Amino acid sequence: MAPPFTPAFAIVRLFRQRLVATTLSWLSLIAHLFLVSGCNYYRTKPEEITPTAVTQLAESKVFLVHQGTSIWQLNNPQLNGEVLTGQKANLNPGLAPYVVPTALASPRYKSRDKEQVLNLVHVYITDLQAGEGEQVSIPLTAMNRIDIVEANTGKTVLSHVLGAVGIGAGIFTLIGVIALLTKSSCPFVYAHNGQSYQFVGEAYSGAIFAPAERDDYMPLTSIKDTGGQFKIKITNELRERQYTNVAELWVAHHPKNVQVLLDKIGNVHTITQPQAPAKAVSMRGVNYTTQLVATDHNVFLFNETAPGATQNSVVLSFNNPTEAKTGKLVLHAQNSLWLDYLYGEFTKKFGSAFNEWAHTQKDVPAEKLHQWSLDQGIPLKISVKTANGWQLIDNITTVGPLASRDLVIPFKLPAGLNSHPLQVKIETGFMFWELDYAAVDFTPNQPVRLEKSPPITARDEIGRDQREALSKVDDDYLRQLQPGTEVTLTYRATQPAAGQRSTAFLHTRGYYEHIRQYEGMPNLPQLYAFRRPGRFIEFSKEKYQESQQEMNLASVNP
Repeated sequence: MAPPFTPAFAIVRLFRQRLVATTLSWLSLIAHLFLVSGCNYYRTKPEEITPTAVTQLAESKVFLVHQGTSIWQLNNPQLNGEVLTGQKANLNPGLAPYVVPTALASPRYKSRDKEQVLNLVHVYITDLQAGEGEQVSIPLTAMNRIDIVEANTGKTVLSHVLGAVGIGAGIFTLIGVIALLTKSSCPFVYAHNGQSYQFVGEAYSGAIFAPAERDDYMPLTSIKDTGGQFKIKITNELRERQYTNVAELWVAHHPKNVQVLLDKIGNVHTITQPQAPAKAVSMRGVNYTTQLVATDHNVFLFNETAPGATQNSVVLSFNNPTEAKTGKLVLHAQNSLWLDYLYGEFTKKFGSAFNEWAHTQKDVPAEKLHQWSLDQGIPLKISVKTANGWQLIDNITTVGPLASRDLVIPFKLPAGLNSHPLQVKIETGFMFWELDYAAVDFTPNQPVRLEKSPPITARDEIGRDQREALSKVDDDYLRQLQPGTEVTLTYRATQPAAGQRSTAFLHTRGYYEHIRQYEGMPNLPQLYAFRRPGRFIEFSKEKYQESQQEMNLASVNP
């Protein structure tokens, strides 16, 4: 099957093996408690009334029969020809909370009820034939509808997202919630903080398929010198195959009062006088200045409604008292968990053809993959205002939804704008990113001593030496082909000179492939629609509106 489109980003799907290992074990506990005590959403799904479908359901499901205003249980259901038989019984009291689903709303149940809820079949009948004792027969022709219950993952994600954002501390809970519900992504990176390994982020996010292999420069803000060494782990905890080409530690030695960041191609920039925006106004005229002046999880969500494929945006205004001609935009941002969910819903549309399609993507040029991502509004698009309109500075690729990052984007001011307030526009698709902080530094870069080191040891989960695979960019890869694989890396730690400090970064390069076993026929009309620029933005708005409508209905009919 020819690929209907060529996505150049990867969004994350299902934690099954481990939650985020030792340093996030407390996080998974919080998420678990949150889910056990909270509500998850479900929805009814009409099932085709055929002998095959009814036979399969009768083998493992509990049948609740809706006959007029009465609801009862059918025990020992069996299909004989075109007739469903069994014993009519009073409803098990334990099933009482689940007897009135509706196709128009998503019922909410506790997480502990999941197994029971998903085991129900609702049969709506007009007639039956009574037999001996409690024996009854229901012809297939007397069935108006058969509904099964399935998890409404999108609505559950949305409800937890909105609820967590509302309580402020939600970001920590959300990591565990999404991990349990929908996670699958790029390699996870852990840095040793002197006491234990701490999760710090996801490497080369978006490099799905070999042609999209790319470099990544991850700040390691929590890493500490442990016995003269820096220690890092790269793990595969998800349903994917990971191919890491290089894993170098870059350490910048610089003055203590200077922040050092690497841009997307590995160039060093120093931040000494970051200037908060004088004003930050969304495309609908809402002032978000106070949300972007500090890294405090009070984020701009790019969630304002707009027609069609219009991207969401915020315009930042900065004073330039020194009339500098160059600057560095500093952002603290991450991808949203909503985008994570969307990609999973999108890939389901391939059905059983997903793996065949994924195989064809290995031959798609990287430029085509990248262009599709741009057309769909996935990256952060950065522009500056000129006399002739907005001028593009750069596009920032995905960084993943589990950890935010400090990003730096260097730029040159357009001619004639040196002495005027600088206006920077940041755009992306509907709810694709979360922006926590923004600033501009107009100071020139200061000298920085940068050390680049290959690992001195690199042992995988069974003790094999992987140094050769990770020491340089070549055709030799660390191949982590299944969940549960990991590599532990050590690097020599050098001390900064007097009056200086060190900032570490992990330079990785690689790509990954998802492992999926979807069923059913591909939805070709919907898939082909994603060839059109902006379709993913529209898809996001449609799914969001759908979830909001269901939540509103559920609140009216709890």
